[in-house]
Amino acid sequence: MSNRAFSSYRHSAFLSYAHDDDTAWAGWITNFNTELNRMLPPRLHGIDVPNAHLSSRNGPIAGPLNEELRKNVAASFAMILFVHDNYLTSEWCLHELEYFKELFGDDGFRERFFVIALSAPAIKELTSRAKWKRVCPFEDQVWIPFYDEDETDIPMDIYADNTRDKQVIVANGFWRKFLRVREALAKKIRATVDREHHAPSYPDVEPAAARSAALPKDELLVRVYIEGNKEQETYWESLGQQVVASWGEVVATMQSEPQLYLRPTGLQMTEIDQRPVLDDADGVVLLWGKKTPDSLAAQINKVEPKLSGPNYAPGVVAYVMDGPNDTRSTESVGNWHVVRFMPTAGGVAVLAEDAPALKVFLSSVLERKRKRLNGRAAKP
Repeated sequence: MSNRAFSSYRHSAFLSYAHDDDTAWAGWITNFNTELNRMLPPRLHGIDVPNAHLSSRNGPIAGPLNEELRKNVAASFAMILFVHDNYLTSEWCLHELEYFKELFGDDGFRERFFVIALSAPAIKELTSRAKWKRVCPFEDQVWIPFYDEDETDIPMDIYADNTRDKQVIVANGFWRKFLRVREALAKKIRATVDREHHAPSYPDVEPAAARSAALPKDELLVRVYIEGNKEQETYWESLGQQVVASWGEVVATMQSEPQLYLRPTGLQMTEIDQRPVLDDADGVVLLWGKKTPDSLAAQINKVEPKLSGPNYAPGVVAYVMDGPNDTRSTESVGNWHVVRFMPTAGGVAVLAEDAPALKVFLSSVLERKRKRLNGRAAKP
């Protein structure tokens, strides 16, 4: 299952449906989306829950459709699929399902996949088809009936009119089934966030020999060293999580290398000084902290030679701002880009305008790892 932080997703769920099904049943899926966006965040108090992706509202509206579709699926924590007659004839919906499988694997179907049946005949037809069985890994995939019990080809009512108060309220039958979906999705989101909060701190303060013995001997491990700086140790873990989240976004759309995983590791400057080379580093993050630009540049000049070689490891400087009024900013120090982070209640968050620079750095890390793996494979 993906190790991405929940905060890295732009959507709580991707709603996969045929637009004609939504239109034919008076915006049923649009109304479901409204209720999900309204009712999910209060169930997850303290977590910033983004809205679900609904293509009629969130696009794509321009650019290559396949590429945009893939990005939207990758940016969604879960997938909710709505099945009625028009879904059966939609090749586009099948592409969405295939992308979900490519990105999240079989575990995605087990953990983050929900099937809403708006028609009993339609869901039975779909699950009997060879295409469905080829994509869906489980013969007993659970689906939830949201159709009328007496007329099983008609979706149940989402709303019931309250004529006395002239209000529209959620119908009891829909609410009971909707709760099953909301509670299951909320449970998965909460578990993901809890794992992030209880993950071990990224700074590794053990001796180098002990750390080397503990690290997995896995050539698919991507290691980014983050400088151990006592001035900012409260931000170490959160900074590492931000790096991992951005890494997830960089590799999310890369079919060829979903297996590569990144591990931030703390490294004290005293240890950097003692090591002649950093040959096991795929990337290095230095902290600006309280250093002057000159002392930071001197530190970079000390580290760069240890990263030299035909496929040298890229580096970036992380600057944790003092607050929203902190105007200290620079695009680079020497040839190292500076990425700014803003303190938050839970740690730090990369500034939106600097997020692309962090991704550029991690793309360079990925390219170096590719070259190292290719070089190793080419050796006799």
